[in-house]
Amino acid sequence: MRVADYIGRYWTGAEVMYGIIITMTFTSILRDIPVAPDVVVDRIILAALFCCVAWGIADGLFYLWERGYIIRRENQILDLSRSGDPGGSALPLVQEELDDTILRTIPEEDRQALYQKLIRFLSSVDQRERLLPRDAATIIFGTFLLSTGASLIIVAPFFLFTNPWQALALSNCTGILLLFVVGYSRAKDRPFASRMMLAFGSSLIGIIIAGITVVLGG
Repeated sequence: MRVADYIGRYWTGAEVMYGIIITMTFTSILRDIPVAPDVVVDRIILAALFCCVAWGIADGLFYLWERGYIIRRENQILDLSRSGDPGGSALPLVQEELDDTILRTIPEEDRQALYQKLIRFLSSVDQRERLLPRDAATIIFGTFLLSTGASLIIVAPFFLFTNPWQALALSNCTGILLLFVVGYSRAKDRPFASRMMLAFGSSLIGIIIAGITVVLGG
């Protein structure tokens, strides 16, 4: 399975955006250094890469923790649904899970009837399998690759150009373009105009966040 099958397409794209923004925040520091020796540039680039490595692994652990919690919660609901109580024990948990979704638009009385019917259906459903080591490795390694891979793309110009200012200009352009691509790909089910708007919006949001972070000394 792909990492998107575990954390969703939205958060898969978000991990790439985080890596881009983090790296652009680091590389933007070079603007404030009139003369940047190679050792300074190297340290900034390595700091950006290692930060994205740590971010990707840490996020993977949080996703893993969340997914494990969700599976335990769903299995608890299934157990309570099979307990023989006509929805009494499972109902509060089902309400907590579903009241904050699109179902909140349904009138209260109809929603309760729907929950009761759902609980009766769940009483015959098998428990979900717990996370396997393979699943955990896919989540952690996947978020690591997304964050670190995005960072590598942004810092690549610094390995190709000896002039750090040329490298910085190309790096920023690459980051903006990559944000555009991520935004466009996240809206693949929408009309073309809507995809373009989201793509431009993703680029703009990334630029604003990175700029604010730099101004605040991040």
